[in-house]
Parts: sequence; C-alpha cells; structure tokens
Amino acid sequence: MGLRYPNQKNHSCFFVTSSFSSRIKFGLVEGIYEMLIDSLLFYKEKFGAKIAAYTLMPSHIHLLLFIEGAQLPHFMRDYKKFTAQEGVRKLLIKMPHLWIPRYDRVAISDERIFRVKLDYIHNNPVTAGLVERPEDWPWSSAEAYMKGVDRYGLVWIDW
Repeated sequence: MGLRYPNQKNHSCFFVTSSFSSRIKFGLVEGIYEMLIDSLLFYKEKFGAKIAAYTLMPSHIHLLLFIEGAQLPHFMRDYKKFTAQEGVRKLLIKMPHLWIPRYDRVAISDERIFRVKLDYIHNNPVTAGLVERPEDWPWSSAEAYMKGVDRYGLVWIDW
C-alpha cells in the first residue's frame, strides 16, 4: 500500500474507510470486533495516532484519525496485515484475504468537513439498520461522544 496520494503527507487528519474482501460480512464472525479494537489500540500507540472516531461495520470500517500523513499508509498496511493474520489464526477465517488491498481516505482540512465525517461515522450503523440510535452500536465511538463512555479507551475527543 504505497502513498497513492503524494499530497497526503501534507495533512494530519483523515477519514479512512476499508472494506473486507468482497464486502463479506466478517463482522458477523464471533470475536472479530474485539480483535479489531485490540489491534487499533496497539497500532494507534505504535504510530502515535489519535482516533477521533470509528465505527466497525459488518462489511467495513471507518476511522477519523489524526496521524502524520506519511505514516497513514504504514498504519493501514500494518493494521490490515496483522488483523488478517489474526483472523486466520484465532478466528479461523478461511479466506485468502480478509481485506480488499486498498483503502479510501479523505484528508480533512477544516472543522466543517471533520464534523460531517464524524456524524457520518456515528450514523452509519443507524443507516444500515443495525441500531436505532448511534450510541447503541457498541462498535463505535458514538457512545463516547453522546454519553461520555469510552468502552475501549480508544477515542480522542479533545480535538
């Protein structure tokens, strides 16, 4: 996963989406969300990233994170590689690839766009019909924003 966007290195806040292979709903595999959260905790520390928002969906993930732009492809490469290996090893996922090879990213350059992406991330489980209210989805940062509860110690809300 090379630096597809050369100007990316000039930014430090990104909205990132990555999907599971063939949009398979690996989120339905028992234990996958916990593994994805644990891995996010590890890689945010390794790369010095700050996760402002996230949601883990059955077929994809969204992140709103602060990270040095040149480090984003390394963060995503390592995160996806490790979680794919763990998916095979611990969760017995029998697929050659857990993730599609690429990820989508949007550099966030102002607070208005940041808030639009934040709302999108938190409302994604509602739009998908998984819950009625954003804060009810346990695999999202919405609860940290709406109730002040950060279940996993993952969210940086002091942006």
